[in-house]
Amino acid sequence: MRATVVEMLIDLGYHVLKAKDAQSALTVIESGAHIDLLFTDVVMPGPLKSPELARMARERLPNVAVLYTSGYTENSIVHGGRLDPDLELLSKPYTREALARKVRHVLANQVPRRHTNPAPLPGNEQPRGIVQPRLKLLLVEDDAFIRMDTAEILRDLGYDVVEADSGEQGIELLRSADTNTDIIVADVALPGMSGPAFAALAREAFPSVGLVFATGNSNLPDANRFSGSVLLPKPFTAAALDRAVKTASRQRPIA
Repeated sequence: MRATVVEMLIDLGYHVLKAKDAQSALTVIESGAHIDLLFTDVVMPGPLKSPELARMARERLPNVAVLYTSGYTENSIVHGGRLDPDLELLSKPYTREALARKVRHVLANQVPRRHTNPAPLPGNEQPRGIVQPRLKLLLVEDDAFIRMDTAEILRDLGYDVVEADSGEQGIELLRSADTNTDIIVADVALPGMSGPAFAALAREAFPSVGLVFATGNSNLPDANRFSGSVLLPKPFTAAALDRAVKTASRQRPIA
């Protein structure tokens, strides 16, 4: 089961650390590794139980998200048929799609919790009645599951998202769109028309569009062609994706 789930998560673009029990997981957590999500079975062998592991993990990593999984309706986090408050559970058996959606949901919901007390504007009160327009994004990704997860993360973060599964479809959407696209998030290694080739055509039509290139490589070929573009290394978290989009928005060329 562990090997299968690890393989699915890696296929979805996540970097995965694994442990055979709660005590081993705590050792990984205390090693200083960067961890965004603790995904654990409720019923684990050994003296350290999963709820206690989650508590200790949050003491060491205050921003870590926690997702439980279980095949039992009654256990240490479900009482009277109800899940304990503020907990997330993925019931067994689950599909790859259900895993993708739940992990995306938990990670996306963790982002707002880290920003519940934004700093006030210096020397002034927060402005009232001002609504910032939602950025309009075109997401171009050929992997259906990665595209689905990324689109839902972006929507949860407050962006308007249109999806394309290829550079060719992306060009069609840009030409048929009623309103301009603010930001393009494109995979570099698209089949057929590559991400950079698509971006070049998009910039010809919309010189001020912001660009985010998602890639597993450390650099982007011909990066100098795309002023203000942002490189988003894969796999990425919801927070990293949000930062990349915001950076691309600030660095958009002036048409």
